[in-house]
Formats: sequence, C-alpha cells, structure tokens
Amino acid sequence: MTDMAQRFPVLARGCGRWTGTYTHLDPAGGLIDEHAVDTDSDFPTDGAADFCLRIHNRWRDGRETRIELLADYRNDRLEWRDRLVGWMSEIDEQTVYLNFTYANDPAIRVCEMIQVSPDGQSRARTWHWFRDERLFKVTLARERRAD
Repeated sequence: MTDMAQRFPVLARGCGRWTGTYTHLDPAGGLIDEHAVDTDSDFPTDGAADFCLRIHNRWRDGRETRIELLADYRNDRLEWRDRLVGWMSEIDEQTVYLNFTYANDPAIRVCEMIQVSPDGQSRARTWHWFRDERLFKVTLARERRAD
C-alpha cells in the first residue's frame, strides 16, 4: 500500500474500476441528462501525481468524452490540478468529500460526497452543482465495481 493510500484509506478502498450511470436532475427532480460512465482511479507510484482519476462518459447517441484528472497532496488533502480548482478529503471512515470549481468556469462549484462501503465493493456518489452559489443540478452516480 502506498503512503497516499495509507493516508486516504477510504479513497483507497474506492480505487479501481467502476461502471455505471450518471443521472443529472434539476432541483425539482426533473431529468436533465443520463449517460453511462466508467471510472478508474489509483495512487500512481511513478511520481506523476499523488492521485489519478480517469472518466469515460458515453451517451446513447454515440457521444463520448474521456477525462483524466490529477491531484497532489497539499494542506492535508488532495488538491486538483489543471481542469479543476479545489480539493478532496476524507471526513469519516466511509466518506470522501470533494469541493471544486472548473478552471474555465469558476462560477460553477461542485460539492461531491462519496460513500465507500467498509469492504470496498460498493459506493454511492452524489454531486450538488451550484452556479453563482445557487443550486442548479444534482447528479446521482449509480455504479458497480468492474474489477
């Protein structure tokens, strides 16, 4: 186990490959978007970053995006690089909390909570999206471990 994995045991339990669906809802619960997603995360040992998250989004109409996000350990938490401005930290034995804005649109702030089961075989994720500090979207991530 790497030093970072020991420092972030909940995040370490949630590392690996997951597949599932992102459902985006408006504040009243109306469907905005839904698409398939595969995620893969780890604590790299090559020194490139302290944490790496790869996301592959796929829509029914054939669109897809691939995103790689890197984070470094600073200030007792993992701080995002490049595309995101913000951080993630563990707040208890099952919860990782993320708070970030987009580098290209700082008016949008996202708060995400990840609940990882003690055995690391299931997790629940919810995101609250704010534009100019007003809630405009909620994302529910339904996933299952793929590895």
